Amino acid sequence: MKKTLIAVAAAAALTTSAFAEITFGAWLRVLAAPVASDGDETVTAMGNSWGYGARVARLNVNAVAEDGKAGFDMGIYNDLNDGLSTGDQWSIWTKPVEQVKLSFGKYDNNTLRGDLCYGSWNWLRPTSSWYVEDEGLLMSGNGGKGALIEVTPMEGLYIQALIPIDTTKQKAEDVYKNARGGFAYSIDGIGKIKGQVILNNTPEKAAVAAEKGAFVGTNGVVSNFDAGETLDTGAVVIKEAVKAAAASDAYLDKTFEAEFDLTSVENLWLGVGFQMKMIDKLDDREDQYKTSKMKIALGASYQVNDDLKVSASGAYLTAQKGKDDGGVDGVFQLGAGVDYNLGEGINLAADVRYKSKANDVDNTDSLAFLVGVTKGISSNGYVGVGFQAQTNSGTWANTVIKGEEAKGDKLTWAIPVAMSVWF
Repeated sequence: MKKTLIAVAAAAALTTSAFAEITFGAWLRVLAAPVASDGDETVTAMGNSWGYGARVARLNVNAVAEDGKAGFDMGIYNDLNDGLSTGDQWSIWTKPVEQVKLSFGKYDNNTLRGDLCYGSWNWLRPTSSWYVEDEGLLMSGNGGKGALIEVTPMEGLYIQALIPIDTTKQKAEDVYKNARGGFAYSIDGIGKIKGQVILNNTPEKAAVAAEKGAFVGTNGVVSNFDAGETLDTGAVVIKEAVKAAAASDAYLDKTFEAEFDLTSVENLWLGVGFQMKMIDKLDDREDQYKTSKMKIALGASYQVNDDLKVSASGAYLTAQKGKDDGGVDGVFQLGAGVDYNLGEGINLAADVRYKSKANDVDNTDSLAFLVGVTKGISSNGYVGVGFQAQTNSGTWANTVIKGEEAKGDKLTWAIPVAMSVWF
């Protein structure tokens, strides 16, 4: 019986391979700091560049029909502390016609995202030293769930729309008030223009918050407190006027984004991004005071020669509340880095990042820097060691190297050992 089952499985595998291609791949990066400082004590830490524990194993599965018109994709991630998870994307898709792709699932779709990743982005990420990350610096990516429609009606034009239908019952009106859509158009010999609109509406959650006199945080978490109470975190419970606004459709956020990439100059990439977030009844939105209304970002990279590349980025964000409300009129960030090939598979990376003060409290600005060297291993990996530091008790992405909160003026640092593999 066992032999029969094996034969049936083998026949099924052969039949499948004749009509579809199933591929497996993986990409991983983990950093361990055998010695680091949180400003007070010498500590150790390990994690991904982006935080969320340490992902030491993963598998990505992609299936595509022989004619390229149907398939699925999924991930199997193994994090050191949390075990197995489903990863960033899992979806089923078909192409009813060549120009249209329809998918259902969860997406890590970055076709429209505007990135400039360099230096410390690939090591321990100094989250205290930027307001906007390297990924999505110029324009946001799409990490939502639902029905994704992608259309390529002509050469150089790409259109995307996401309708966030979920497996739970939702009012259709609320679903479409959380839709998003965008496009990208490549201009031959010049560059690319992109734009998108992102809607965010949570009237039901806001209405519940209004009834209970709750505070709705920027992360969407609803906590119940007595009206007017001030929390230790500095958050203020919404007042009666805010409750009324929260219970209405005034909770609709509309974000507009645009980007232009210049690629016409040899060895140079130059991009500019613009974001405008419009929130109804802005003055009543106590829970959104940390959210910027506008962002202007710039990024550039230049391949000087075969061995040397330089990169630079910056962003300016308007504050939603001014000096009279404890904030500043606007904040900014700057960064610059170099990548240099030393030969024999050895590469040097260095960068510096600066973030301006977020409020009138001293020591809320931050300066971070990195010097790191990697050595290629085989054809699909590298190992490296570096030195990183941040001023004013700076923190890194989800590691134990936290330092003091906000007002600290100590130096935090780490000597990370980086390991990355891909298949």
